[in-house]
Order: sequence, then C-alpha cells, then structure tokens
Amino acid sequence: MNCGTHNGKPLLILTANAAWNVYSRRNLIRALQGAGFSVFGMGAAGSMTGTKRKAGGAKPAQQDEYTRRLEEELGVPFFPLPMMEGDGTNPCKDMALFFTFLRVYRKYRPAAVLHFNNKPDIYGSMAASLCRIPSFNNITGLGAAAEKTGLTGKIVYRLYKTAFRSPKAFVFFQNRDDREFFISRALCPPERTEILPGSGVDTVFFSPDSGAAEPFSLQKSGPCFLFLGRLLASKGCGDFIQAAETVKRKHPEARFLLAGEHNPENPAFLPRETLEQALSAGTVEWAGVQKDVRPCIRNADCVVLPSYYREGVPRVLLEAAAMGKALIAADCPGTREPVEDGVNGFLCEPRNPENLAEKMSAWISLPETEKIRMQKASRRTAETRFSDKLVADAYIRQLSAFCSPAPSAP
Repeated sequence: MNCGTHNGKPLLILTANAAWNVYSRRNLIRALQGAGFSVFGMGAAGSMTGTKRKAGGAKPAQQDEYTRRLEEELGVPFFPLPMMEGDGTNPCKDMALFFTFLRVYRKYRPAAVLHFNNKPDIYGSMAASLCRIPSFNNITGLGAAAEKTGLTGKIVYRLYKTAFRSPKAFVFFQNRDDREFFISRALCPPERTEILPGSGVDTVFFSPDSGAAEPFSLQKSGPCFLFLGRLLASKGCGDFIQAAETVKRKHPEARFLLAGEHNPENPAFLPRETLEQALSAGTVEWAGVQKDVRPCIRNADCVVLPSYYREGVPRVLLEAAAMGKALIAADCPGTREPVEDGVNGFLCEPRNPENLAEKMSAWISLPETEKIRMQKASRRTAETRFSDKLVADAYIRQLSAFCSPAPSAP
C-alpha cells in the first residue's frame, strides 16, 4: 500500500474533540513514534469541547497550552479545528467540520487516521473513506447518543453506520456494552472491531506514591470520599451529595470532597443552589478544578463515580485504581468495567443515592485489613488490565496490517 509519509515515516493524524484530549494520549503518541510513525494532531484549541460559545462571542483560539505542549514536548504539529460541540446538532457546523477533515486529509494523504470522540469518529471517518485512507475510530462512550430516539436517533445511527461502512474503517470500543450496542444495530461489522481497556492509564505517573503535595488541607480524623470530574448531573454529582447527607448522620467524621469544573450557566451541570447549600451545610467540600489530580486522589480514601452517563471507561476510575484507591461506581456500562464488586470496591445502583450511601457506609465499616486488601486489588487491576501500554500495543498491531512503520532509530 502507498502510505503517506512525513520525514520518511508513515504519517498518522490523531484527532480528538480538543487539544487537551489529544495531549492526554501522549503515551500513545510516544509509542507510535517509537514504532516508526510520524504523528500530527488535530482538535479544537482554546476551550474545552462542550462549552457552547455565545452568539457574537470571540472565536476560539488557534493555540493553547496543550497545542504548545504537543509541539514542544512531543514534536507533534497541530491543526486547529472549528469548535466542536460534542452533542451539538447544528448541521452547518457539522458540515464545516466534515469539509475541514476532507481538506486536511486530501492535502497530507496520511497513511492512516486515528479518531477519538463522536464528531471525529463520524465526520473524520467519512472524510477518510472518501480519500480511501484507513481510519481507526475510538468510541470513548456513547453519552447522549445512547438515549437518542425518534428522528434524531435515526439520524445519529445512520451517521455512524455511514461512517463505519468503509472496509478501511476499524472501530475500537472501550467496553463490551458499547460494542454490543453498535453491533446489535448493525452500525459496524463485528470483524472490524476490538475492545480496549478504556483509554488506559499511565501506571508510573499514577502510582500510590505520586502526588505527594497537598493543594488543600484535609483533616485525617475520618474517611474521605472523592468525586472527581465535571459536576454534571449525569455523572451522579447530585447523588453523591445526597448520599453524603445520609452517611454523615451516622458517620459525622466522614468527609466528602468534590473536585472539578462547575458551570452553573450550563443546565447539564449541578444547579448553583444545590452546590451552595451543600457547601454551606458542610456536607461537602469543593476543591475546584485541579490541573494535577494526583494530590486529590492521594488525599482521598475512596473514589466515587455514580455516573449514569454512557462512559467508555472513566479515566478518573483508572487513575484512582492505579493510585491504589478503593472504588465505588455505578453499575452502568463503562463505570462498572474497572470495579470488581467486593474485591477492589463496590458497585451501586445508578440514580439511587440511598444505595450509594449504603455502599459508602459499608466501606467505612470494613476492617482496616479489608480496606488495604481492596486498595492493593485496585492497583493490581490497573497494572494488569488497564495499563496504557495495552492500548498502544493494540493500535500498533492493527496499524501494522495497513502499512509498515519506518525502522526505529538505534
């Protein structure tokens, strides 16, 4: 096969919804480079995907901290894409995105393209198909797509089916439920799919001894439960607060920490009043957005994610497991993957704060030896099942079927 090259190496273009999401896969990029590929990046820059820009507002920046890191730390040239609203349905914006993919792919003729998140998966894969370029698409969770019904649902499923019908389109899934969802609806052929261990986790960067610095004060008088992520209703943030209220009646020494973005102007987030009341009552503490999440995780005893949003495999659970923390997660697609009930944590019923409170109380009541056993089991799970090295190996194995990488430098 005649592969597109850059500096004498097969060229790969890796696209995610935002520059930070491309950079978060830096270990995959390094592995691809080490295997003899040259990598370019694409995504939105200047703002996090999913935050809609008000009419007449400033256009997104063409560079941000993560585009610079990609270029300076990894030597990855970055192409800015128009802002992508992950669940947006504006056909004009989507058409513009598709033609951007088409223009870039026709210009650079990459050997293969790697897509992450729904818009790149759909419109990037369509463009690659027209250019007869192999595409490797990663379903990082279905999110709202799983709940689409009626005409909207038919359109979304038709788009996926069109994107993945090319014989050069390969689809990675992060959990078995999402793969079954696609195959049962004939959205992609099963022989061109593979299940990955989520996005994987760097078990060196995230280890029980990492993140020693404390960005906030935590009294060690009682157990600390951590909710880490955007304070979205669909991620079970409200359930976490309600469960905390219940647990505190019996265990007033317990502490409940929130860490992550809160945008009260976005109706998908926890209402401002709910958060303010919980903070005023002392039910929870809020550490805000953390650039380095390791200190938060290290200071916690148990990491909780009662999300009923269709996740791939939540990165926070993998990072917490790698740092040797017990996990409590909703028994839902994606969130259940890294949790072995009773072994390294507990599974709770989704949308059920009472059941979540029972699981938290059950963890508090465990003997110290059992808590230590769970923590060790989490670390072992991260190392053996969810290491990002497993993800890189899968990509390199599938890519080798389409084009041979250049020999690595001695």
